[in-house]
Amino acid sequence: MTQNKAQNPGDEMNDHLELPPEELFDLLSDRALFGLDDQESNRLEELLRTNAWVRGDCMDDAVAQMAVAFDGAATNADEMPSDAAERISQAVHAEIASESTPAPQIAGRISPDRDAATGGTTGWLGWVAAAAAIAVAVMAWQPFTPTIQNSTQLVSWVDQHPDAVRWDWSPGLVNPAEGVTGYVTFSPESQEGYMLIKGLEPNDPRIQQYQLWIWDQDREPDPENPTPLADNVHPVDGGVFDVNDKGEVVVPIKLPLRVDQPYLFAVTVERPGGVVKSDKSSVPIIAGPPASDA
Repeated sequence: MTQNKAQNPGDEMNDHLELPPEELFDLLSDRALFGLDDQESNRLEELLRTNAWVRGDCMDDAVAQMAVAFDGAATNADEMPSDAAERISQAVHAEIASESTPAPQIAGRISPDRDAATGGTTGWLGWVAAAAAIAVAVMAWQPFTPTIQNSTQLVSWVDQHPDAVRWDWSPGLVNPAEGVTGYVTFSPESQEGYMLIKGLEPNDPRIQQYQLWIWDQDREPDPENPTPLADNVHPVDGGVFDVNDKGEVVVPIKLPLRVDQPYLFAVTVERPGGVVKSDKSSVPIIAGPPASDA
């Protein structure tokens, strides 16, 4: 007996799409927390090309948002031991596996907001669970022990970190602050950095705070041609800070994500606690390599 197969008009012309493989979840999670080697990075790019509807930075954005929510919650934590990192990685992958049930094939498109009660999840719980696990891991284990208190100590720190960039502040792009001096320095090797700022207008932290943003060439869609103002380029949150009326501050940089090739720093004015994505309505100061080095 032959069964008739129901078919909607145009079904033969539509591709049947499914959720991307669990490997993509794994690689995006690992990149946000631990970083990837060259082989893993190439594999991730291959999976993103074949699953073009997935934003390559979606996990990074989720981690950044969680990091803002928990900012300062674990600033005195010790460096993460390798065995702890492995346990966290396994836990993240277990969350993905348990929460990401395969989605039914849907002709022509994926519906990421499907209600689980109406016929199976589409796996977004896995993304949320992984992002939460990564954020907790980052904030709980991020090595962060600020030791620099003044400009003299900062000069000594720069001398001890030959890999660190050191760029002077310049007036920003929107509501530029004139007359501000100082510099930002950051070591990709140690993932530690500081800002020396003189002359920036003091803020009331009950009303607004300053927030640092770092553009990383490795996170660019086209690393050889960085475009910091493009919509698909997302700088890394460097933490919020305050400026008092003493006229000079040394501010440690706190990173929720790894930055390996910084090429631009910018300070914005935001609401208390900072934001996940700045509208850049006030950018008083920026810092980057001199034109001869760019």
